[in-house]
Amino acid sequence: MNLAGANETDVREEIAAPFLTMLGYQRGTENEILREYSISYGRHFLGRKKSNDPPLRGRADYVLSITGVGRWVLEIKSPSEDITNEAIEQAISYCRHPEVSGAYAAILNGKRFVVFHSNQRSSDEPIVDIQVTTPEELSTLLSGLLSPGAIRRDCSPPKVDLGLPLSDGFRSSAIVINGTNSYTDFWWECNSPLPGDAKAELDETCRRLSSFRTAVTGGRVWRDESSRIIAKLSWESPHDVLSQFAQEKKLFDAEYVSLSQTISSDSSNPTIFDIVGSVSVSEGETLFDIVRWDTQMAGLETNMNYRGQALGYLDGQVFSGRFQAEYESNFPLVPDLRLVMYALGNFNLVLDAE
Repeated sequence: MNLAGANETDVREEIAAPFLTMLGYQRGTENEILREYSISYGRHFLGRKKSNDPPLRGRADYVLSITGVGRWVLEIKSPSEDITNEAIEQAISYCRHPEVSGAYAAILNGKRFVVFHSNQRSSDEPIVDIQVTTPEELSTLLSGLLSPGAIRRDCSPPKVDLGLPLSDGFRSSAIVINGTNSYTDFWWECNSPLPGDAKAELDETCRRLSSFRTAVTGGRVWRDESSRIIAKLSWESPHDVLSQFAQEKKLFDAEYVSLSQTISSDSSNPTIFDIVGSVSVSEGETLFDIVRWDTQMAGLETNMNYRGQALGYLDGQVFSGRFQAEYESNFPLVPDLRLVMYALGNFNLVLDAE
């Protein structure tokens, strides 16, 4: 930008104003711009303080306020002024003032933009120190730190959680950001001989499932009223029919339960989560055939009980380990028939504080 002959007002109008608008701040909204924000200080004095001692006052050029979340301060200087320790100290003092209680103190002189955290000293290195080219580029570079969304993410008041932590570094609950389940082995057994074509189809199903992988798309881990650790997951289905089936059968509501006091961070002593449940399929119900990769109608009414166990440990934010599962099916029209499928695999889940 051409700053020849520019003064502080020019920096405000030509750089600061469009920059703040591009970040998402607007007067009269929850992302408020407070201009020329007046701040009062108790007057320093010697001897006995008198009731008529006038207060000292300051005036912050901009206080950017995100309602209910946090604030930060922007001070403007002319291009002819260097950003000195005195100017930095001024901005930080405004930021720390109880009437502001901001997170960041920033200074812009048209050529340089610096940012300090409110707990820094003026002699510290700034957390941001960049050369100014245009308001557009400035907003692009700083949106991850100073935009209303970034302030909400980084500066919201801490959540008070008095529950027993899930593990070191976590509160009593956490969200599952993402993860994977990878099957490594799948096999079946039956208590009665099956026709050759049925056996071949079961063998092929197990072969395909032995390398099957599903993406975990979300979930939550928390403590119930008995302080048991409960986990619930959602995952991405490879086909709409499978997703609809999981919704209808409430498979996304299935809960993994651990009786451990906390989630282990020791790979040699993993935490165990158990799950049990049941699913019923009516004759003629639409199912998905993973062998043919197509839908088909259920030939028999089926009741399936499933149970599983996951053993894992935390490494930072990643809970990983191995799982085993058992799916036992019986058929009311053939009461003596019992078909069981077994699965082994590995999993990893990325957790974050809720």
